Amino acid sequence: MAKEQGLSLNPTKISGTCGRLMCCLKYEQNTYEEFLKITPKVGAVVLMPNDVKGVVEEANTITGKLKVRPETDSAVPVIIDRSEVKIIKDSVIRVNKDEIKALKALEE
Repeated sequence: MAKEQGLSLNPTKISGTCGRLMCCLKYEQNTYEEFLKITPKVGAVVLMPNDVKGVVEEANTITGKLKVRPETDSAVPVIIDRSEVKIIKDSVIRVNKDEIKALKALEE
């Protein structure tokens, strides 16, 4: 959940005062899952309104703003809303195995 919500995977930063994972991560997860379904991930290839392809360099899941680098020579990245692009090829969120083990240990 922390990785999907763009939070640090440092256990001390996502733990509450009780020493366990923060409840708010669970509370907010459904909203993040819905936003993640409609937001292109970093590395995704998208089609912008001017029929120019581009690659997502940054994505803000909450605001829906994307930083997209057009596939033209020396193109400067543009900030665009997720509603203005069409996903051609999405990317995948990758999680390090060591990070997963560290988070699972906190749940115990």
